[in-house]
Amino acid sequence: MEPKNNIPVIIDIPKSELDKFDALIRQYRTKYIRTSQEIVTLVLKDNKVYLQQIESKKVSKCISELREIVWQEYLLDEVNFNAILMRDLHKILETPKEILDVLLNQNIAEKKGNELIESIKEICGEYAGRVFPYVYRLSLSNTQSRRSRAGKSFEAIIYKIYESLGYEYDSQSKVGRKTFDSLGLGKKVDSILPNIKCYAERRNKTIIGTMKTSLRERWQEVAEEIERTKIPEIHLLTADENISKSKAQEMANHNIIVVTYDWVANSDSLKSMKNIISFEAYLFDEIPNILKFWNENK
Repeated sequence: MEPKNNIPVIIDIPKSELDKFDALIRQYRTKYIRTSQEIVTLVLKDNKVYLQQIESKKVSKCISELREIVWQEYLLDEVNFNAILMRDLHKILETPKEILDVLLNQNIAEKKGNELIESIKEICGEYAGRVFPYVYRLSLSNTQSRRSRAGKSFEAIIYKIYESLGYEYDSQSKVGRKTFDSLGLGKKVDSILPNIKCYAERRNKTIIGTMKTSLRERWQEVAEEIERTKIPEIHLLTADENISKSKAQEMANHNIIVVTYDWVANSDSLKSMKNIISFEAYLFDEIPNILKFWNENK
């Protein structure tokens, strides 16, 4: 196919289309990518073995495997979302439409066999290259979405385990951030067990939880939240397997109880640390003890 000089050349998305394209990404993301809650629910429905693992108190293994499966399901949704968005781009935005129209104006209707196949290949490659600014912006959006999705998926798994075990809880996503704000709790607190009413009555007999897939330096935000709100302690649930003893001691100094996989909590370097506990100890010892208190003091 001979190159055409009248094909539009762009190095940035036209300003007139930028907001429209961002809105389109949000619209299609909502439509074609399932929420973390939807994926977790479906995975558990199709894989009863994980509910059995929860019942048999093998939750560390369950959480680890669920995170991987849920992540793969999300990536499959993302592939579908990318394909549909790029397919529809020329239908909604003028510049991609203009580029494609010029490319398709080549006389390929009469071509057949290998000649037609080669023309289609060239059109596809030329179009993809010409609309790359849109592809790049979509890629940036996907990167940002992946970062937030990892945390949301982890939360969804933990909350589904609470529900499977019959544990009452209130989360910001469940009751709204304003409710947490009214108690002086910021966005770093994700949940309270058994509920915010119990927290208002006697906070030291509730479990205040936050979740982070990776600790790095972000645990310091949790320490700041404890200092600001004057809560007695906070349970930090994490999927991070790289926890040093020195970091564990720093968190202990700030009354942070780290809840992690059993093989991390019981590793040689951390098993002596009282503020590092396994998901099993958290779900089957600490939470039941708190719920027992409220059941006996209704």
